[in-house]
Amino acid sequence: MYDDDLDREAPPVVVGAVCAGAVPVPFLGVYAVLFIVHGKFHPVVPPDITSTQHGEFIAGIVALVLFVISFVAVVMMLNGTRRWPFVIVQLAVLGGAIDLIVDSTRGGGVTGYFLVATSAIAVVLAFFPATWAYVRARPRRRRRIARRARATELAETETSTAQ
Repeated sequence: MYDDDLDREAPPVVVGAVCAGAVPVPFLGVYAVLFIVHGKFHPVVPPDITSTQHGEFIAGIVALVLFVISFVAVVMMLNGTRRWPFVIVQLAVLGGAIDLIVDSTRGGGVTGYFLVATSAIAVVLAFFPATWAYVRARPRRRRRIARRARATELAETETSTAQ
């Protein structure tokens, strides 16, 4: 285990972006399980989103792949390793959510508006200067920044307790 893994704290802007960007991840997980089960183990008549049981299973596999990609992108953003996968996933979610709102036959409703809001917030926060600095910093520099922040916090704590 690296020292870098233990002592890095993400700035509040990055935490906010990740919180907003993590909203679609549970939806994808639930849809993946639902469609895989409906496609292979407990067929429903008529199928939910396709015309065949096999189509339901394929939709579940696609949702599972998107779930994994979304989860990895969120973790990469939180760890500060990469920002672009996170932004690309959020833009894809934004596009899909807008499609849900525009096409009334898909039943987007409140979910579509909620996903538009959260993905837009995540994209905006991903481009804040603090996010750029956090993601751009090399691991050694991140450790130095974290050490300085801890030293400053300790100094402030010591001066406040001494008074």
